Formats: sequence, structure tokens, C-alpha cells
Amino acid sequence: MTTAERISDPRTPLGSIQKDLADIIETLVHLGVQIHDFQGTETAKLGLANNLNKIIDQLRGISDRKDLHNVQIPLDIVNYVEDGRNPDIYTKEFVEVVRKLNQYLNGKSLAFQNFRDTLGASIKREFPELSSQVDDIKERTNL
Repeated sequence: MTTAERISDPRTPLGSIQKDLADIIETLVHLGVQIHDFQGTETAKLGLANNLNKIIDQLRGISDRKDLHNVQIPLDIVNYVEDGRNPDIYTKEFVEVVRKLNQYLNGKSLAFQNFRDTLGASIKREFPELSSQVDDIKERTNL
């Protein structure tokens, strides 16, 4: 199961918290609409009180969950969200940095392999008695 599947699967802790957070956001939207259209009637007061109690219960439910105590969120992401930025952009930037680093390290690896082969060929040419050791080293370092 990929990370994206684990996060969106409601049977996992992260998947269920994602659903719970979506429910909280939906309740907050309803609450915002109610406050915006608040007319001061008893029915409006009752509806507002019900939604306030609902949001309190939802937040309490998340804070009481025991299965989330081992879930660690990197501080960079928390700071990113606290600054009002989109965590999806953070993920995109992170993936781009990892991709560039991967390309760089892959290039370095190829350069070392080429250097190994060139050095091994030169050693074999100058010191034929070391051919078996050079072949052994090349075999052990060939990935």
C-alpha cells in the first residue's frame, strides 16, 4: 500500500483523521454560513448552538484519539501550514528537491563507476599481475 493510499484509507489512523478533519471543515463552513445569515430568532440560536456543540465534540474526539499519538508530523510542515501556506505546495517542492538530488547522486555514481573502470583498465595495463584483484574489486562494486 502506497503512502497516498494509507493516508486516504479510512481504516488507517491518518485516513480516518483526514475524514474527521474534512467533517470539521464542513461543520465550520456551515457555522460560518449560519453566523453570516444569523437573524437572532430562537430557531437560529438553537441551530447555532447545535453546530457549536457539534464542532466542540468533533475537536474533542480528535484530541482524545489514542491511535494518533505515534503519528509524527515534520515540524517544517507544521510551520508551513501555520504560515498560511498550502501543504500540497510543500509536497511538490519537496518532491522536486528529492528529484534533483537523486539526479545529482545518480550522476555522481555513474562518474565513480566510469572512474573505477578507467582506473581498473589502467592498473591492469601497467600491472598485469593485479588483474584478478582488479576484477574482484570491480565485481564487488558493480551495482
